[in-house]
Amino acid sequence: MPEGPDEKSKVKKIVFMSRNGASGREGSGEGLGFLIKGAKDFSNPDIWAGGEYVSAYTALEKKVMDKAKAIGADFTIVRAGTLKGGGPGLSSTQDGRQFPRAKDSLAEAIYKTGPAGRNWRAVFDTSTQGVEIVPGDKVKIPVAGWFSIKGAISFDVEPGDSSRLGVAGAMVQSLTQDKAANTDFAVATAVGRDPPTPEAWTKLFSSL
Repeated sequence: MPEGPDEKSKVKKIVFMSRNGASGREGSGEGLGFLIKGAKDFSNPDIWAGGEYVSAYTALEKKVMDKAKAIGADFTIVRAGTLKGGGPGLSSTQDGRQFPRAKDSLAEAIYKTGPAGRNWRAVFDTSTQGVEIVPGDKVKIPVAGWFSIKGAISFDVEPGDSSRLGVAGAMVQSLTQDKAANTDFAVATAVGRDPPTPEAWTKLFSSL
């Protein structure tokens, strides 16, 4: 990629995955901190708790925006919270789909390692494939203590969670969705056995 403002580039858009609370704006990252970190330590190491990593993401966001401006490209910052799932879903013949996410996911091996065994993550990948888009950096984490630990391994919709498949889908969609240009948003979870359709993605991006 060109290093100077006068160098020509064919790059039209830069899409970057950042984190909830990393914008540095007033009110961003509400709820992140000590109690959430406790859940990370005792329940699920994949929890996004903020902490010392926030400043690094903030600096990277600025680099992305500066680079996009320098080369005349658009940027999109896609924010993730606690990343969950990413595998093919439950090994079940319900609805005639043994592994419902197999064609667009990581392998089943993802369930054999990681926090608290495999069952809750496989259920998550089967039943929580819906997506919500939250403009800006406004996701709040209202749960704490025991509820943070419980939510850390929940397959239900929980505040601050993001589906790995949902975030990946949002990043791909950001390349062609006009509403995604020069903005930032968070990806939250929603109930659903299937990821958003192309039409549903366009409707989601219309909120930006």
